[in-house]
Amino acid sequence: MLEVKPGVWFIEGENGGRYPYAHSLYLRGAVNILIDTGAGSKLEALKEKTDKVLLTHYHRDHVTLNPIFSKPSFAIHKKDAPGVESIEGFYQLSGLDQVDIEAYWKMVRQSGFVNTKITNYLEDGDMIENGRITIKTLHLPGHTAGHCGFLIEEYELIFSADIDLTSFGPWYGNTTSDPDQFRESIRRLRSLNPKMLITGHSKPTSRKISEKLTAYESVLDQRDQKIVDELKIKPSTTAQLALRKIIYRRHNSQDALLFFEKSMIEKHIKSLINRGILEEAEGKYYVK
Repeated sequence: MLEVKPGVWFIEGENGGRYPYAHSLYLRGAVNILIDTGAGSKLEALKEKTDKVLLTHYHRDHVTLNPIFSKPSFAIHKKDAPGVESIEGFYQLSGLDQVDIEAYWKMVRQSGFVNTKITNYLEDGDMIENGRITIKTLHLPGHTAGHCGFLIEEYELIFSADIDLTSFGPWYGNTTSDPDQFRESIRRLRSLNPKMLITGHSKPTSRKISEKLTAYESVLDQRDQKIVDELKIKPSTTAQLALRKIIYRRHNSQDALLFFEKSMIEKHIKSLINRGILEEAEGKYYVK
């Protein structure tokens, strides 16, 4: 654990926070607060020292160790709550009932789904006190419909979860994900001008945050352009485009990765059609 500000501890996830792990944040005070439970076995030491768990969203790499925290209350945005409250809700939000689910659980290194009882449902602007620090909830949809970050105004510090600044770029492969909302959430973060940004999969940064967010957002434009370039060469269906690995460099024979690829391409195409760049005819997409 690394104390990045007084009372604010960064917990690096196993394997450097790379999927299927994620970084956590721990806030010490009269009420000890843990943000996300995907950091791995080092969280075992906090299970009796945590009073409240805030979940940024329902994805498995951020909720992995929920079951070991029997004492704390749990909170998550109401739009993502079904994804942790029941397996049916998880499938509804993720779309993963459409893939080889046993292979998916192996990919995330988990044995299956365990329900989490949610005590409070978060909304944008909610203020959470721990007796030492005040945390402001930021609803930052796109990655998931209920994806949230948390702002500590006195330190100008934001935990932005899966607006994560990784070189892969934004991820929006679930049924309820939305790349246009993701873009707006990135811009909202940039407008807040934090002095420190901590994400779920990259280390804390205090340098050139605005530039890094701009570069991260630009990946959306690059993917748009790749799709347009492919369709200029040959009008195609979404299934055909997915096999060309526009989003992922490889699918590693993983049914789930191909599903996510196709889902993200479909969302780009919908946006490109709405902007008058593409059109559809007989199931194939063409550049206007």
